[in-house]
Amino acid sequence: MKQMLCTLLLCAGFLSLSAQDVYNSSGRTGGYKKKEQKGYDPDKLVLGGGLNLGYSGDYANFGIAPKVGYKFTNFLTAGVGMGYQYYKAPDYYFNNTMIYQHQNIFFPGVWAKCMVYNPIFLAADFEYDITSLRYYKPVYANGQLDHVVRQNMTVTAACMLVGAGFKQSLGGRTSATFEVMYDVLQADYSPYKNMLVYRAGIYVGL
Repeated sequence: MKQMLCTLLLCAGFLSLSAQDVYNSSGRTGGYKKKEQKGYDPDKLVLGGGLNLGYSGDYANFGIAPKVGYKFTNFLTAGVGMGYQYYKAPDYYFNNTMIYQHQNIFFPGVWAKCMVYNPIFLAADFEYDITSLRYYKPVYANGQLDHVVRQNMTVTAACMLVGAGFKQSLGGRTSATFEVMYDVLQADYSPYKNMLVYRAGIYVGL
């Protein structure tokens, strides 16, 4: 009698847990999915971003851009991000010495990715770029370059990058992405003036 009662209680508990699952129409054994959670779902959080590093002789370029977002639907993911980028490039020679220009760029922004045909997606990134410039202004005397004066300047630019990309699953909920984008605003101090922008990143949950 006790064994029968325990068996009935176990069955009741199993049925109670199973009632929270919504079966799909595949008809296959084990073919079911979890019932969609209403409201905020932590499983739909997306974490990721990009990292770049480049150095070649007189040029240097590195940056990091962490991002966080939310998967609102199976097609639309959007969020916010913050980035930093450093550039160093040669400007001109003075007294047989190369004079360099330096840029430090900070850019808060918002982003969105819309799946159009897996693994292809459309992408949009709005950035507000704050660029700190350090350069050396040449000073001439009698038509000859006499000396240089260090200059510092901070400029800003709103950038709207739009384009397309594709993602490649790396296993589990992790994916790698590659994007080709273009700044449609082309503001005066945009670091993306008259160029295509290529970006790669790693995301969890996308």
